[in-house]
Amino acid sequence: MKKTITFLFLVFTIVSYAQSIDYKKTPYIKGSNYYQIIKQVREDLGAFNKNASKTEIKKHKQFERWAYYWKDRVDLNGNFPNVFSGYYNAGIIDANGKFKDNISLASQTSRASNTGQTWTNIGPQEVPDANGYPNQPQLGRLTNFLRFTHATDPSQNVLFVSAPVGGVWKSTDNGTSWTPKLDHLAGIGVTDIKSSSADINNPGIIYISTGDFDAGHIKSIGVYKSTDFGETYQPTNLTFNLNQQESTSNLIVLDANTVIVGTNKHIKKTTDGGVTWTNVYTHNYEDAVLGKFHRNGNNIMCSDSWGGLFFSSNNGSTWSVLVSEGTSSQRHAITSNQSGVFYVQNENGQVSTYNTTLASPVLTTIGVPTVGYNTQGSYNQCLAIKDGMIISGGVDGINSDDSGNTWYVTLNNSWSDNTSAGSYGHADIHEIGTLDDGFSFWNVNDGGLNFVTYSNIADEKPTVEYKSNGVIVTQLYSVAITPQTTTDNMIMGNQDNDGYSLELVGGTPTWVTAGAGDGTCTAVDYTNPQIRYLGSQNGGLTRADNGFLGDVWGTSLTTPTAGAPFVWTLKMHSTNSSILYGGFADVYKSTNKGDTWTNLNSGAGAIEYIETFGNNLIVIGETSARKSINDGSTWTTINQPEASAKMNSVSLNQNNTNILYATVNGYVDGSKVFKSMDGGATWTNISDGLPNIVAKQVVLKQNQGQEILFLGTEIGVYYKTGTEDWTKLGQGLPNVVINDLEINYTKDKLVVGTYGRGLWEISILNETLGVEEVKLSSETAPVVYPNPVKTGVLNIKMHTTNTNFKYQMYNVVGGLVKKGSLNTGLNTLDVSTIASGIYVVRMTDGITVSAQKVIIK
Repeated sequence: MKKTITFLFLVFTIVSYAQSIDYKKTPYIKGSNYYQIIKQVREDLGAFNKNASKTEIKKHKQFERWAYYWKDRVDLNGNFPNVFSGYYNAGIIDANGKFKDNISLASQTSRASNTGQTWTNIGPQEVPDANGYPNQPQLGRLTNFLRFTHATDPSQNVLFVSAPVGGVWKSTDNGTSWTPKLDHLAGIGVTDIKSSSADINNPGIIYISTGDFDAGHIKSIGVYKSTDFGETYQPTNLTFNLNQQESTSNLIVLDANTVIVGTNKHIKKTTDGGVTWTNVYTHNYEDAVLGKFHRNGNNIMCSDSWGGLFFSSNNGSTWSVLVSEGTSSQRHAITSNQSGVFYVQNENGQVSTYNTTLASPVLTTIGVPTVGYNTQGSYNQCLAIKDGMIISGGVDGINSDDSGNTWYVTLNNSWSDNTSAGSYGHADIHEIGTLDDGFSFWNVNDGGLNFVTYSNIADEKPTVEYKSNGVIVTQLYSVAITPQTTTDNMIMGNQDNDGYSLELVGGTPTWVTAGAGDGTCTAVDYTNPQIRYLGSQNGGLTRADNGFLGDVWGTSLTTPTAGAPFVWTLKMHSTNSSILYGGFADVYKSTNKGDTWTNLNSGAGAIEYIETFGNNLIVIGETSARKSINDGSTWTTINQPEASAKMNSVSLNQNNTNILYATVNGYVDGSKVFKSMDGGATWTNISDGLPNIVAKQVVLKQNQGQEILFLGTEIGVYYKTGTEDWTKLGQGLPNVVINDLEINYTKDKLVVGTYGRGLWEISILNETLGVEEVKLSSETAPVVYPNPVKTGVLNIKMHTTNTNFKYQMYNVVGGLVKKGSLNTGLNTLDVSTIASGIYVVRMTDGITVSAQKVIIK
C-alpha cells in the first residue's frame, strides 16, 4: 500500500530508506524542511568512513551532493524555493518556464557587460593524463546520447550528448570535436535527447527533456525541441511554472509530432509537435516520478519511482498496470530484444521477462539477481540486450550470456590492471544502448560517453573507447592558482572526478590526474608551486611536495575528519604559505603544511567558509559567523547582514581589516551583498543592480585605488567598482553556477570554477573594468631595481617631488607583504624576510599610479 505523503511520513521514510530517492523528492513536497531532512538522513547514514564498502560510500556521496546543491538556495528556516527562481528573476525564462524569445547567451552578456572582455575556457578540454591512475577520472557526467550515421564515412557521423549540468553538445565528426549548443540554459541541464528521424540528411525534429531526472537535484522546465538539427532549441507547450517543481523523464519520440514523456504524476503525450499535451495516464500519487520508458514497435513500458510498472500496446495511448506501485522504493530498468521480449530489472538486481508475442504475457523471473548490483537509489540504472547478451548498468557494467544465470563485471570502475575483472569503465552508468553489428554498445556515465565493443558474447574484457573528449561539463567544487611561472599553475577539485593538476610535462603545461574521489578543496603554495593540496570528501587531504606528476595520490595527511562537512574548505594564509586553516567540525590551524592540526575553537559549528589575513581570521559555520583578530586565541560573533538569510561567503580588505564584504544565501530580493566598515558589527546593503539570484561568493580585488568586487552567482559572474551598480562581467560565460573565484594578480585575470562547465578566466585589468586611473608614463614612473632582487634590498627611485606617494607590495594571491610611504629620490626597502616569488609593487598618490612586477630570489 502506498503511504500518504505528509511531512511526518516523509521523515519516517527518509530514516527507513536513506539510500533511496526519498530525500530527492522533498523540494516539491509541501512542508519539507531542509535542516530536518539533513539531520535525519545523516543520523541514519552514520559517520562517513572512507574504508566502508563501495555501496555505503556511494550512499553518503549521493546524499551530500544533494545537500550541497540546496545549501545556498534554501531560506533561513529551511524552506525550499523553486530551483529556477534565479533564471526567472534574471529574465532568462518566463514564469511558465519558457526562455524569452530570441534570447541567446551572446545577447545576454553583451547587454549586461561593458568591459568588452570575453571569457576563455582554460580546461581541461580533454581527459587529463592518467598519471598512473588505472581508473582515472574523466570530464564529467552525461545523461544521454543520440547518433546520426553517415552512409559511407563514419568519421562524418553526427553525435549529440546531453548533460545534467552543461546542456547539449554536438559533434559533426564522430566525436573528434564538440560544440556546446545550450549554454544559456547550461545550469538547468538536460535529461534526454531524441529525434524523430535517424537520417543524417533529414534529421527530423530533435526533442530534449530538461532537468536532471536521475540525480533529482535540478527539476525540469519542460520539453524543448529543435528544428535546425540541434543548433537552437525552442520550448514546446509542456513547460512548468515556478511553483511546480516538476520532473520530465526520458522521451519516446514516435514521429516528428508524436512524443511521450513522464512527469511527477502523469504520462503525457503530444500528437501535434508539443502544441498540446494529453495526460494518457494519471498516477494515484503526486510523487510517482514516472519515466525510464522503453519502446519496441507499438509496445511501450514505463516504471515509476515506487517500483510500479506500466505497459501500453498502442504507442502510449492507453496504459495498464503490470506491477502496482508501492512495492519498493526504486524504479525498474527496462529494455527489449529483437523479438519484442521486454526485460526488466528490479532494485535487487533480479531480471524478469515480459513476452509480448504471447497471447497473455506475464512477468517471469529469469536466472539469479545480478551480483554486486548497486543503483544508488536509481541514480544509475539501465539495461541492454543484444543476441542473448544482457548488460546491466549500475555503478559497474555487469553482463550475462546465459539468461542471467551467471554474471560478470565487464565494465569495472575499480579496474587496476589486466588481472582485474573486465575493462575500465567509469562509475555510474546512466543509459546504455546498441550501436552497430555485433556486440557494440554505447553508454553514458559520470565520466562521459563510451563506445564499448565485445568481440563475442563470452568476451569479459571488452574494448572501451572514450568519445567525449572536448565535452567540457566538469563540475568543480574548488580551484587554486599560483602564477609563479609562465605556466599558470593550477589545481582543481571536481565532483566524482578527483582533481586535475596543471603540471610541466616535458616543458609543456599539461593537466594530470590527482587522486581524491570527490575533489572538494584545493591549495597551491604560492612560494613553491610544486607543493599542492587536494582535499577529498569529509576532511580527507593529500599533499604533493613535488607536484602530483608521478605521484597521483600524494602524501595522505592526518586531519581531524570527525564531523567535517562533505564539501569542506581549506584556506592558505595569504602571506605565510606554511600556515593552513581547515574547515572541519570547527576551524583548525596547521603551521607545518598540514602535518599536524590544532583546534582554534571558534564555536561556529561545522565550518563552511574561511577568510584570513595576518592575525585576522573569519569563519562562517553552521551555527554562526565568528571573527578573531589574534589568530584564533579569542573570538567574537559577527552579526548576520540579513535577518532573513545566512551569510555564506566573506571577503576582507587587507589594508583595512575592519572592512568586510559578505554574501547571504537564498532568494531574499534585494539582499545579496553587504559591506561592513566596523568588522561586522553593522552592515550596509550594496546589492543594487543584482537580480534576485543565489549569490555564492564575493571577492575583493586587493590593493587597488578603489573598491573592485567580483561576485560568483548561480548564473555567472558580476562585478562592481566604487559606487557603481553590479553588472554582468564579460561575454561568453555559460549561465551556470560559479563555485569558486580566484584572482591572478600578476596577470590581472579572474579565474572561476563552474559547476558543470569547467574552468574559465577573463582579463580584469582596471582600465577594462572602467576604473579611472592615470598611469605614469615610462619617463615619470618610479624606477624599481634590481629585478630580480637577489641581495634582499629593493630600490625605488622617484622622479617626482610629490611627497604623497605610497606603495603596497603584494604577492601573487593578493597577500599584502609590505607597505609604506615613498620619498623623493631613492628609497631603499628591506625585503630580506620576504619569501622568493613574484610580487607586484603598486605606487600611487591617489591620482596617478604605477604597478610593476618584481621577482625576489
